[in-house]
Amino acid sequence: MEIAKGVHLIETFANCAIFSDGRLVLVDTSVDDGAKDIFSWLRKNGHAPGDISSVIVTHTHPDHVLGLAAVKARAPGAKVAAGKDDADYVARTKVYPGPPGPQKHDAVPVDVRLEDGQTYEGFLVIHTPGHTPGHTSLLDKERKILVAGDALNTEKGLGPMPDQYNIDPKQHRQSIKKLANFEFETVIVGHGKPILKGGGAQVKAVAAKL
Repeated sequence: MEIAKGVHLIETFANCAIFSDGRLVLVDTSVDDGAKDIFSWLRKNGHAPGDISSVIVTHTHPDHVLGLAAVKARAPGAKVAAGKDDADYVARTKVYPGPPGPQKHDAVPVDVRLEDGQTYEGFLVIHTPGHTPGHTSLLDKERKILVAGDALNTEKGLGPMPDQYNIDPKQHRQSIKKLANFEFETVIVGHGKPILKGGGAQVKAVAAKL
């Protein structure tokens, strides 16, 4: 699905996003350890896996990182980035202490540890902990697109992720309130359909009720 010019959503169990304007940036890598949907999209759109310059992982949960090793194997030049407080879990140098349990994905080193407030690959990095300790959301300020990962969920209407998956439910809700302070129109989430218009106002309304 094309969200905007150069912005594409790959709809899988946990959605992935590709930004293809001038560089090829992949956000999240799906639950499939072969990353077949990602490679299929690249092939259909005239790209080779090696064209990927960066892979940004919103958080360490398996449905977002299981495809990372396969992507890195076919895009060895791509830099892997993750929030600084999730990076060790993505790289499997530490055992993840929260739900759904210890990691099972193949370890991949993290090249860039993202900090709250920095700009990386054209995105404003927003630390949104609570779902995981280092969960990271990304804001394309120019196009007013928020890549929320699992900081938000639209499967049963816009709201938090189910608390059985959150390492800190209270902090997760604080992160939603934090996102409500930013300006954006479109919201891409890990689980559920994207919000194409009015996303900022909808997030503010949800945050006000938390």
